[in-house]
Amino acid sequence: MKIEHFENTGIWQPDLRMNTQGLSALLKSSPLGIIGIDLDGKIQFWNKAAEESTGYREEEVIGRSIKVLSADAGEAYEELRRQTLQKQVFTSMPLSATRRDGSAICISYSAAPLFDSENSIIGTVAILFDITEKITLETALKGSLEKMKRVVDETVHALATAIEKRDRYTAGHQERVAQLAKTIAIEMGCFDYDQIKGILTAGMIHDIGKLYVPNEILSKPGRLTDLEFGLIKTHPQAGYEILQEIEFPWPIAQAVQQHHERMDGSGYPAGLIGDDILLEARIVGVADVVEAMSSHRPYRPGKGAECALQEIERGRGSAYDSRIVDACLTVFKNGYLLAPE
Repeated sequence: MKIEHFENTGIWQPDLRMNTQGLSALLKSSPLGIIGIDLDGKIQFWNKAAEESTGYREEEVIGRSIKVLSADAGEAYEELRRQTLQKQVFTSMPLSATRRDGSAICISYSAAPLFDSENSIIGTVAILFDITEKITLETALKGSLEKMKRVVDETVHALATAIEKRDRYTAGHQERVAQLAKTIAIEMGCFDYDQIKGILTAGMIHDIGKLYVPNEILSKPGRLTDLEFGLIKTHPQAGYEILQEIEFPWPIAQAVQQHHERMDGSGYPAGLIGDDILLEARIVGVADVVEAMSSHRPYRPGKGAECALQEIERGRGSAYDSRIVDACLTVFKNGYLLAPE
């Protein structure tokens, strides 16, 4: 394979009229690694940038198999050769290779067919991209994200455990609300996996503010006084204050603060209306109502899921977001059951 064949490749238009010597000099001085490979997979052209990326000098690779870089390179070339014969431009996935000094390198490449003067395919011209640093940074970032996720999960678990040790009713309630909220979100079909994880997390700790409510009120078997109910109503804001300094990847503190707000402004603590309430908070709020009405509490027996669903249906479009109510009704119609207490 001689360099003159490059001037008829279809990569460069014939009207450029570059002479062989000038084209060769251009390719050899390119800051991008450029190599020419014949149909047998042997290297026939190797510029300075390719040498700098791999450590192999031109005289060490000319005439040798592309496998000099790695066995993976040889396997990748088979796919490259197939597409070359079909006259297709080809972009590879990242390829693990080895520099001359034995160190690892990750490269990707774009390639196109190489033609002779009679327009017959004689090989491939490829531009190499050293993406080792990019892959290293992505791996480090992925590790950091995984670590952050573990920290978040551990934080949520610690908070949920704190409630469980103090009030077993609240602990089980939160778990059931979280699972129902997640199921509603999935049924709505407008959330990705990460957003659904955020909704699940908000549900798991939506009543964390009850840590500030006296236990004798939480477990009181009789009807609450206005003063006692007033203390209960402080828990969304208390939850927000507990969570606001924790760097969750989702608006958990705000969802916890707003889960008792209602679309018509009748909720608390701020009397927010409509879209001023986070969608995540609206979902947790509906799940909260359904679970709370269905389940037993120290001050009353459970009313059952049917009664709870009737309640949110009555409030559909007024207190509760219509889309969320519809999704909740659908999941129960499809057989969803709250976990046993």
